[in-house]
Amino acid sequence: MDSTMMLVCETPTLPTIVAVEEGTKENAPESAALEASVALATLPSTTEYSTEPPACQIAVAPTLKEIESEIAAAAQQRIEAALRDLNDTRARIERERNGRETALKAAQERAGKTRVELDGLAGERTTMELRAQTFLVGDALKDTQAKIHLAFNVRQLELEDALAVAEADAQDMQTQIQAALISDALELQLAEQYLAQLETAAPDVATNVRLAATAEENLAAALQAVKDGLLHDAEVLLEKAKAGNADPARVAEAEKILAEAKQAKIARDFVARINAVGNEPGAVRRIRRFIEEAENAGVANLVTPHANRALEVARHAANARYAQARPIADHLASEGFVPVVGDGRIEAWKEISRNSHGTAWTLDRVMVLRGQSWETETPRVPITRRELPKRVQSSRWFNHHRPGQNAPAQ
Repeated sequence: MDSTMMLVCETPTLPTIVAVEEGTKENAPESAALEASVALATLPSTTEYSTEPPACQIAVAPTLKEIESEIAAAAQQRIEAALRDLNDTRARIERERNGRETALKAAQERAGKTRVELDGLAGERTTMELRAQTFLVGDALKDTQAKIHLAFNVRQLELEDALAVAEADAQDMQTQIQAALISDALELQLAEQYLAQLETAAPDVATNVRLAATAEENLAAALQAVKDGLLHDAEVLLEKAKAGNADPARVAEAEKILAEAKQAKIARDFVARINAVGNEPGAVRRIRRFIEEAENAGVANLVTPHANRALEVARHAANARYAQARPIADHLASEGFVPVVGDGRIEAWKEISRNSHGTAWTLDRVMVLRGQSWETETPRVPITRRELPKRVQSSRWFNHHRPGQNAPAQ
């Protein structure tokens, strides 16, 4: 039975069927061409042609903002790593410096103790020889003195060797410290230069990184500044901590403490201003104004208790001044004036004319309490009014004034 293998090849134009019969390879080209022509005549074409160009996939170009964000993220990583390396280098150098200084101090102390012991060796030798001479005689004394001489010589050699070693160690450590200072300074300089180079390339990113790195330190410093009463410094440090994304809960607590400290300071300022007023003339009016200002500032609860006590004292003093001014006002009224009594002040108004057009008044004099005496002052510029101020019309002596009294007719 002959076996036939069918090969189907697809091209961009039309399918081609090739028949290869085993055993007749020599006639294969002719058979293939014949069957291909038959296929062309009998089989319909299934290939579809399109006049449209193939679709092209167009990549979407990134925006400048996206590129900038990508660069900023990379810059942040590099600057954070450089800053971390610099801080680690500083910490390591500090640890190594402390270790070298501790070792140098120990070597110096060891050398000092050895030197003291060596300096005191001669005295110990003399003391021991005197004791031997006191308690020993003859050959025993000679043998003991020889032993003392030999033992102290050995001890002296040991101490001299130990002192030389300790001093040499201290000198070596000092040399190492000097060399390490130069090496450490160079290492720090290189690390700082590298960090400065990165920060110069992206200063805004560098600022954020440094704020984030010192956020907790700034927060702690802000709280300490509040305790020290440096509220402006505390506010600046707290803003830096917030910019560095410090712990929100701790930031909120610090803000609350700072706000309370500000209120307390404002209240202390109000209390100091009230104390400065004392019970001088006009104190009642000024203290009331301070109370209103404290209410507007939101610290009335802290200021009002003290202000009320000061206001009570000021009222007593004002009443005493009023009692002192009343006889003077009565006398002025008897002379035809309309006195207006204030706190430590008496105005004397006088009617100067009366006609069909109305009445004219002038401020004749002002009496001011200075110390324990009343001084009279005359206005430099005449003050004339067709209509009296409300404080004059509210005066108790105005109602007792007789129209036309002491007023020349015109």
